[in-house]
Amino acid sequence: MYIKGVGMTKFGAQTGTSQELVYEATMEALEDADFKIDDVDAIVSTVVDTTINGERQRGFSSILSSLFKKKIPIITSSAVCGSGGSALWTANNLDYNNVLVVGAERLLSNNTSMVTDEILMAGERIYEQSEGLIFPAQNALVAQQYMLRYGATTDDFALVAYKNHQNAYMNPKA
Repeated sequence: MYIKGVGMTKFGAQTGTSQELVYEATMEALEDADFKIDDVDAIVSTVVDTTINGERQRGFSSILSSLFKKKIPIITSSAVCGSGGSALWTANNLDYNNVLVVGAERLLSNNTSMVTDEILMAGERIYEQSEGLIFPAQNALVAQQYMLRYGATTDDFALVAYKNHQNAYMNPKA
């Protein structure tokens, strides 16, 4: 597998709809790949948007189908913070040559409790969340285990954040 083209919208608060943002990023990716939408065999989408027809993440496949006017398989692969990796893994395991992977996230357009509820929907509520095992706590436990196993330090994690900020600084859309 290799990535032929990429596209993105500008980071930050957006005024456009998810559909408009996805269209913009997709057209840029297709241009970068020197493709047309007809060259795409399948789409893997991942979306976190609480505003799509009140249906949360479930309604996006039909939106993509209407947006691109093409009848091809559209697979949804949502995994909250891991959605990008999940979508790429799914695309890599499909039996198609040209798979468009598209992601959208519109959480800034909602209030904090709605965003929190949307993210928590991906977790197990009865046992894990009632005991306080929410995503930040899970990530902290994973980081602790990584540090124990590989001898990493908090300074090592700080270097990752530093590298990410340096890369963002050089990105004109960040």
